[in-house]
Amino acid sequence: MPYAAIDHSAMPHIVLSDQRTQLPWHHGPHFTSRLAAGYTRVNDFGLLFGRTRSSRLRADMRVWHFEDCGVSAEALCEQRAGNRSQMLFLPQGAVEIPEDFARLMPNSFSRAFPNGSSCMNGHSGRVATQHDERYEVSLCDLVHGRLDLVYDNAAGRMYWRQDQTGLATKIFVSVLSVYIVSCVAENIKNIVSNKPGGRARNQHAVLVCTVLFVAFELWQHHLAACIVTQSELNLFYVLYAYVALECLLQVDCVCASDLRSYISPLTVCLLLLLLRVYYTFDTPYTLPLSVLFGTRNWYKVLCVRVHKQRAPSAADQLLLCLDLFVYAALLSAGIQQHAPSAVDGVCDQIVTLTLSTLMGTVLFVYSFVFESVA
Repeated sequence: MPYAAIDHSAMPHIVLSDQRTQLPWHHGPHFTSRLAAGYTRVNDFGLLFGRTRSSRLRADMRVWHFEDCGVSAEALCEQRAGNRSQMLFLPQGAVEIPEDFARLMPNSFSRAFPNGSSCMNGHSGRVATQHDERYEVSLCDLVHGRLDLVYDNAAGRMYWRQDQTGLATKIFVSVLSVYIVSCVAENIKNIVSNKPGGRARNQHAVLVCTVLFVAFELWQHHLAACIVTQSELNLFYVLYAYVALECLLQVDCVCASDLRSYISPLTVCLLLLLLRVYYTFDTPYTLPLSVLFGTRNWYKVLCVRVHKQRAPSAADQLLLCLDLFVYAALLSAGIQQHAPSAVDGVCDQIVTLTLSTLMGTVLFVYSFVFESVA
């Protein structure tokens, strides 16, 4: 279930972009979603529910701070110290904060920020109360503090961290993604017109650049530790290993093969860059990118099994099996696991397979029948 966008101007409460009232946590459809979800994730991108059983949080959350936080009718969750309410995360009523932050009981959150608050906006909509001893984490903290909150609904624990992504990284990812999309469009155009792929050196350089960038993020910013479920972490390793292997195989195998192109590895590069931005594959872009990957795979299968002008080499068949393995991983960990339910997951898989097969068949028929006649 992809992110539901949040209205950033709705200080101090969480309000979804398609609604006008603050989000209720203890009743209504979102309360039902919380009961069915493995976790609830809220950050600058919006609200996300991990729905299926496989979306339970990883045991290793080493880069995340955490606080025990129980169910509350006032907020997403409430931290208590004995009979004293110590902190509310994303409250529903009026957001009150103490005038004197020295009255707050210290925890991992209050120790991480000056005065115990990550909100520095003067128009946050919060109300300072003289005798208040409880801090309430609101939308202002979420946006201006660049917080990433993950609530484990079963364990009653709130994990949190700050996203340290800099402006330079965002610009780099944006520019590289735009260039990759242009390369994919060029390759599709060349396939339809039966022309050889162009700018092979540049596109191979994009693969190398993506592999090096992700490796840097793994080392410098602990990218793998920011992925909260084991199924998504496994998918990430599969996709990263695939692109790294393609970097090595493109030079010797792909450039000499008429049945190969850069569309599949470039599509996976886009998925890896999306993960760097969202820290999850549960985005609106995963499904169309999986369909694109599957379309190219089915097109290759038809080329190998139907087109008889040239016998496929062992390298062609080996790389085709590699693509099919990655496609299966996308269908299972990338499509099925992010569906609202098991039934919806199977339906999404069927839709992805159907669209990929139909589009790949049409592309094959057009490029090898109509174009050859012309």
